[in-house]
Amino acid sequence: MGTGWRGVQVADLRSVIEVLIRRPAFWRADPPLPTVLVTGPQALAAVEMLAEPFHDCVPYAYVKDGEHESVVELVKSLAGEQGQLGKPVGGSLLPPPRFPLAQFVLWAREQRGLPPQGAASWPPEPHSHTGYQEFKKRLKEWRRRASSDDRGVRTRADFLTRAATTWVPVGTLAVWWAGGAADLVGVIPWLLGLVVALAGTAAQGVLSIRGSLFTRWFSGAPALKRKRFERLPQYALRLANAPAPEIEELLVHALMQDLHEAYKKWIIPWPSWGRGLHSLLVLQITDPDGINARFLWLTEEITKKSGLLAPMVVLAAVPEVTSRPQDRPEDLGNLEDAVRRWRETARLGVPDLRLTIEATALPPSPPPYQPPPRRARAMGYWAAMALLLVVPLASVYWIQRDRAEHCGGLPWVERIEDECVGIVNATRATPGDLFDGEVERLIKKIDANNVYATDSGRYVSMVLFGEFSIKKTAEDDTRLAAAVSELAAVEEYQRTVSSTPRLRVLIANAGDNFDHGRRTAQLITEMAEQNPHVMGVVGLPRSVRGISEAIQELHLAKIPMVSSTATADGLGYIKNTARPDDPGDPSPYFFHVGPTNFRQATLGARFARRTLLPAVDEPSAVIVEDRSTGDEYTYNLADDFEKALTAEEVKVAGRIPYTVEQGGISSAAEKACKLQPDVLIYAGRASEFRAFLTAIEGQACGQVKVIAGDDVIKVVTDHGEAIANMKQVEVYYMALASRALWRPDLATAFVSKLLKGAHAKASDDNLILTYDAADVVYRAAEAAYRAASAAGGEEDERLPSQGDILYRLARTSGEHAWAGSSGVMDFNATERHTPTDKAIAIMKVERSQWGYAQPKVRCGRLDTNEPPSKEALCVGLPNT
Repeated sequence: MGTGWRGVQVADLRSVIEVLIRRPAFWRADPPLPTVLVTGPQALAAVEMLAEPFHDCVPYAYVKDGEHESVVELVKSLAGEQGQLGKPVGGSLLPPPRFPLAQFVLWAREQRGLPPQGAASWPPEPHSHTGYQEFKKRLKEWRRRASSDDRGVRTRADFLTRAATTWVPVGTLAVWWAGGAADLVGVIPWLLGLVVALAGTAAQGVLSIRGSLFTRWFSGAPALKRKRFERLPQYALRLANAPAPEIEELLVHALMQDLHEAYKKWIIPWPSWGRGLHSLLVLQITDPDGINARFLWLTEEITKKSGLLAPMVVLAAVPEVTSRPQDRPEDLGNLEDAVRRWRETARLGVPDLRLTIEATALPPSPPPYQPPPRRARAMGYWAAMALLLVVPLASVYWIQRDRAEHCGGLPWVERIEDECVGIVNATRATPGDLFDGEVERLIKKIDANNVYATDSGRYVSMVLFGEFSIKKTAEDDTRLAAAVSELAAVEEYQRTVSSTPRLRVLIANAGDNFDHGRRTAQLITEMAEQNPHVMGVVGLPRSVRGISEAIQELHLAKIPMVSSTATADGLGYIKNTARPDDPGDPSPYFFHVGPTNFRQATLGARFARRTLLPAVDEPSAVIVEDRSTGDEYTYNLADDFEKALTAEEVKVAGRIPYTVEQGGISSAAEKACKLQPDVLIYAGRASEFRAFLTAIEGQACGQVKVIAGDDVIKVVTDHGEAIANMKQVEVYYMALASRALWRPDLATAFVSKLLKGAHAKASDDNLILTYDAADVVYRAAEAAYRAASAAGGEEDERLPSQGDILYRLARTSGEHAWAGSSGVMDFNATERHTPTDKAIAIMKVERSQWGYAQPKVRCGRLDTNEPPSKEALCVGLPNT
C-alpha cells in the first residue's frame, strides 16, 4: 500500500492526531490509545510533522534515539522534577500532571551514586539500620527541598485546593449532621463543620504533598513490591540495591501509573476531570536494541501484564526492521481509516496497541495547522470546583440560617426577633439555651418526665401554652412569676400521674406578652395534625390580644382548650368577620376553669356597698383602669365593675385611664383622689399596683379603701407587709384561687402540699388553676383511653381523638362534676363552658397565718358535697 502521499492534505492528518489526543465527554470512559509506529524513509519527518502543532497545547515530550544512556535517564527526562511531561501547558487552565511515584523511584535510584563522606561501601545493605537512618534523613531533606521552591509552592497550593473541594462539602455535611443532634445549637455546628473541613483539607493536602496518598501503590506493584509494614525509607534503600532490569520495569510502570492517576476520574474532585487532551510522546527509534526501543517495549509488556493503559498517544518513528512480519503497514494517507479500524478492533477486547503506518513521501511544504483550543472541559472543571466551595459554604449559611430561624432545627419552632416561638420540645428535649433560670430548670424536669412517659409506650400529650421568654420585667411585673407557677403546677401534676396512659407535656412558648400567640397556635395545629397523642391545650393564662388570636386558630383546628387564669368575659368568643360589631359566639372548644371578670366584679361591688360602705348614704367609687393596647382584661374588668357598682347604687364618679407603656399611674392616682371617692377600684395590672398604692398614700385622699382585681395576688405575696402597714390605705383584692381558702381536713392532695409549705413563693392563682386545667384535660383523656382499652385493639387505636376529649370535657357537669384544687369543676350546660358556682374570694391585705392574705368572704363551692353558700353576698352571684 506504499504509494506515498496520494494528494491527501497534511492538515487533515494532523486533525486525526487531534482526534486521538482529545478526550471524550467526561461521562464516557476513555478509550485505549494507540502506539502509532511510523515506518518508511520519511518516518521521522512524518512523526515530527504530525506532532508539531501540539507541542505547546498538551503535555508533550520528544525523545531522540541515543539521547539517553539508560531507561532511568529517559524516564527522568519525561517525569523527573524538570521532566518534559510535567511542564505547565500554557492556556490549559489546569496544573500539569504530577509524577510522585516515578520521582520517588528516581530519587531512590539516584542515591546509589551519592555515597556519604567516609562511606566504606555504598549503597548499604537493604536491612542495614545505618542505611535506613541515612535514607530517612535524605528522604526528609528531599521532601523539604522539593516543596521550598516556586514549583513546590504551586504544587502545595494545587493539592490543598483539591483537598478543599473535597472536605469543604464534607464539612457542610458535618454542619447538617450536627444540626440534627440534640442540644447542638448556635455556633457548635459551624465549629464542627470548620474542624472537619480544615482537618480533612490539611490531612489530604499533607498526604498528597508528601506523596503518601500515592506511594501505597508500591504495595501492589508487580516488580519490587513494597512489603507489608515496610517503611518508605527502608523501601527506598531496597530500590537503591535492586537490579537494573527490575528498576527499569518498576520505573516505567510508575510513570504509566502516574499518568493514569492524572487522567483517572477520581471520586473526589481532581484535575483529571478537567483534562480535555491526552499527553503526547514522540519517540525516534533507529536502534531496535536501544534505550528508546526498550522503553517502548516495557510499556507494552506492562500493559500485557497489568492491563494498565497509559493515557498517552505515542508517535514513534521506527526503522523498517521493527515492523512485525504479520503487520502490513498502511500508507500515511490512509491514517484516518487505519485509526478508525483500530478503534473498532479495540472495542472488541484488549487491543494490540501498535498501529503501524508507512510514510514513503511528504509534501514539500505542509500547510500551517493550528488545533482549536479545548478549554470547555477545563472551564467546566473549575466551575464545578467553585461550586463545590461556594455551594457548600452557601448551604452552610442557609442551613444555619434555617436552624437559627427554627432555634436549632426544632421542627415546630420559629425564631422571631430574639425569641423562639412554638413547641420547643415536640421531638426532643428542649435545647438548653432557649430559656433562663427557673423556667429552664422546670422545663428540664418536664422533659425528664416526658422520657418516662414516652418510654412507657402508652401516653397522651398535653400542650402548655404560655409566655416563657419574657424579655424584661419591672420590679413588680408578675408575668415571670406566673409563668414559673404554671410550669411548676404542670410538672407537679405530670410527675404524680401514676395511671395509664402516662402524660407527656409539650411546652408552647407564645413569646413575650403573648405577642406571637397566633403563630404559636398555628404551629400547634401543624404538629397536632401529625401527632395523634395530642389531646388538648391548657394554659392560655392572660386576657390579651395574642391569646384571643391563638383561640381563634385553635378553634378552627377543633383542638380542645382549657384556660387557667384568663378571665375576660369575651375571651373564647369567635367573631363573625361579616359582623364586626357583634361579639360573636363562644367557641365550643374553649373552657374556663376560673371565674370570669363579671363574677368577680359583681362580688367586689356587693362587698364594697354592703360590707365596706353600708352606712354611707350616697357612696361613690372611682375606677382606675389600664388602657394598654391589646389588653382585654383591664378594660373589660373596669366595664364590669361600673355595671356592678351601678347595680348596687354606688355612683361611679369617674374612670381614670393610664397605660403601662406611657406610665402615668401617679397622675391617675392624683386624679382619682381629687374626686374624693369612698372606694377606689383598681382595674389594672400588677406591675403598677404598688406604685399606685404609694401614690394614694402620699396624696390628700384621707382614709381610702381599695379593691383590686385578681392580677395583683403575687404583688401582695411579695410586698404584703409594706402594703398592710400603710396608714391611709385599706387594701382588698379578688382571689380566683388561694391555699388560704382551704381547711386542712378538706383539702385536695395538691392543696395539702401547699398548706404544708410547698411552692411558698408561687402565684396561687396561676399555680392552682393551671394544676386544675391539666387535671381536667387528663381526666377526660384517661376516661376515653380506658373506654377504648376495654374495647380492645392496638395501642394507636386506644388513643382518644380530640372529639372524644371535647365530649368528655363538656360532660364535666352535674353528677359528673368533681372537686378540684380551685373548687368544683362543673362546666355549665351552656355553650359558654364557664364553671358553675366556682369558688372566688375577697382577700384583705393584713397579717394572717398565710402571710398577708386574710379571706373576708368566699363564694362558690370547694367540694361537691358542700351546699351552696347562704351568704348574702353570694346568693345569685352570676357565673358569667
